Amino acid sequence: MLLKLKRNKMKINNLKCEIKNKISHNGKVGLILLATDQITLYEFEGIFKDLGILCFPSRVMNEVELTPSVLLKIKDELKNATNTLLPGLTLDAVAFSCTSASMTIGEHEVARIIKQSDPKREIKEVTNPYSAIKNACAYLEIKEVGLITPYSKDVTQGIIDGMKDAGIKTSCASTFNIPNDNVVPDITIFSIKEAVIQMAKENEVDTIFVSCTNLNICKEINNLEEITGKTILSSNQVMAWDILRLLDNKKKISGFGKLFFEKDKK
Repeated sequence: MLLKLKRNKMKINNLKCEIKNKISHNGKVGLILLATDQITLYEFEGIFKDLGILCFPSRVMNEVELTPSVLLKIKDELKNATNTLLPGLTLDAVAFSCTSASMTIGEHEVARIIKQSDPKREIKEVTNPYSAIKNACAYLEIKEVGLITPYSKDVTQGIIDGMKDAGIKTSCASTFNIPNDNVVPDITIFSIKEAVIQMAKENEVDTIFVSCTNLNICKEINNLEEITGKTILSSNQVMAWDILRLLDNKKKISGFGKLFFEKDKK
């Protein structure tokens, strides 16, 4: 026969506490990343440092080889990925971090899926690199860009077509032609900088857009603008800028290109 041991219940005291949000008091941002994304969070940490804005990530499953059909399939993952972002809490913004998928699926469809993912909670704003590059170009009155991508030529053509639909002409385009998204983050900063500098030398273009949230280039934008005399935009840079615009952030941001300085002047 097993004897049941009698346990004495310990008295557990109730504690008083102050409830006050001190770490994301200027914004809670949901960030939907591709499963293969290694760079967005790294670059965002630098831009959002000390702003009282926190990014809360989730991921969508995707195949490693990025093709137009693979990008389109990501649409089916967006609802579930959104619903894993702080369930039940209002989000000031949600950003879907993929330039090529945003253009393939369509920015309005991306926004619709995210906003309607859970009718029990509010998502105030939605952005993605496609919406962000359009907004940044409109803000800076840019009508023409040189384009650098890591993608296959088919996916790069999709970016060119998407920019054209937004009224932005692509005057020249270059690609590293690497469809494997696990390899893209390993493209060296030196290689990306050389591609930008070479494009600036060889082409009559005032703005160069480095497209892909998985390319590590944000911290080099100031330096590249000084070297080339051009406006340099990148996917993560414009998406971060668009998030700050949507959150009506007034704090000055330095070190990530003239886009942020122009924000202070206008």
